[in-house]
Amino acid sequence: MKTSLSNQIRQFAFWAKDAIKGGEIKSNLQDIEESFALESFQALEKKNDKYLHGLLKKATSKTKFYAHLKGQESLHNFPVVDKNVIRANFDDLQMDTSSHTVFTSGSTGTPFMVHQTQKKKSRNTADTLYFAGRAGYVLGDKLLYLRLWSKKLKKKRFLATLQNIVQLDIENLEEQQIKDLLKRLQKDNSKKGWLGYPSGLEKICDYLDSTNSGPLDCNIGSIIGISENLSRHVKSKMGHYFGVPMVSRYSNTENGILAQQPMGSDHFTINWASYIVEILDFNEDSPVKNGELGRIVITDLFNEATPMIRYDTGDVGSMSIKPEHPFPVLNTVEGRQSDILFDTKGALVSPFKIMSIVLDFPEVRQLQVIQTDISKYTVKVNNDGKFHRETELSSILRSYVGTDAHITVDYVDEIPSLSSKKQKISRNLLVEKNRPSKEKMMTV
Repeated sequence: MKTSLSNQIRQFAFWAKDAIKGGEIKSNLQDIEESFALESFQALEKKNDKYLHGLLKKATSKTKFYAHLKGQESLHNFPVVDKNVIRANFDDLQMDTSSHTVFTSGSTGTPFMVHQTQKKKSRNTADTLYFAGRAGYVLGDKLLYLRLWSKKLKKKRFLATLQNIVQLDIENLEEQQIKDLLKRLQKDNSKKGWLGYPSGLEKICDYLDSTNSGPLDCNIGSIIGISENLSRHVKSKMGHYFGVPMVSRYSNTENGILAQQPMGSDHFTINWASYIVEILDFNEDSPVKNGELGRIVITDLFNEATPMIRYDTGDVGSMSIKPEHPFPVLNTVEGRQSDILFDTKGALVSPFKIMSIVLDFPEVRQLQVIQTDISKYTVKVNNDGKFHRETELSSILRSYVGTDAHITVDYVDEIPSLSSKKQKISRNLLVEKNRPSKEKMMTV
């Protein structure tokens, strides 16, 4: 489809502004494209060596925290750090404090802050353009951005209009509001892209299901799910109703885009152009075998303000080397370590199995599975009327966690969301209480 005049103007204005500022975004975008055009992982690692060695050299010469590692060139000689370590040693970790500051509370509710240079901000923008493009989004398309829009995050109307962003608040998704939104989208002929929480997009799909709707003609060119696990159910429904494949994006506030699914696939393309990714054992800082689950640990090659070297993201995933892909891929991103449940024998239970339970009980308004001990689980159920399938629910959960599991079903009026309004389907109180912190061990 031909690009509209308004989009051409937006694109011209964006790149003209970048050119005036030195063309950092364009040069970074070209660098990213060059990285993904390489034919082997060895060639990519060689290309990234200059970024990595430059980062390690600056970190060891400009920070107290890494000073004792001066002269070390191997990434594996550097310690794995997490949010607690960075908080405890924040002043000793700074290379450039005159930079942009990024705040996040994440899923823990505990504030976390890092500094980012302008170079890092430009890299993040280029990453966004590259991966959005791979999902079908074109710079200037109207962006239907569905998330929690707090006062701090919400853009002023003029800026949102200028950037062609429609700010859709996940708190305002009642039936009438969804109906009105879909009417507006069908009347608007401009090219659009969805970006938002899968839980919010699921509400829209549920409404369309309830009205026996067919596919909609909304001129949607891309659908990207963020911040939450994307179930196959939501992925399939969004593709059905809006006519394009939905993909899941794995990112965080403190770093940026770490990986994203290609269209039509379930694995994730890792952003090797901007990060080094490791999958480490849950109990020690050593790599797991190909395809095994472990902690996702990243090194941010472009943040030269607060170095994020071997940073434990708190997420769980698995990585594989596959003959059909030139670079290793993430098979899964399972979510936060504190959200992962284990069966009674200590084996990890895939969050997608827990998500499937929710789909098996459509009459339930909210459902959450909590592991309280090695073999004890509580299921919180928020239901409008009497729930008649408690035995079936317990039986399905036992098939996943073990026949010897002790399961309690609690009926509640509401299951609280996170401050971001994202919903947790599972929680592991055992991990939350007993997770070892490296804070004391790593303080220098």
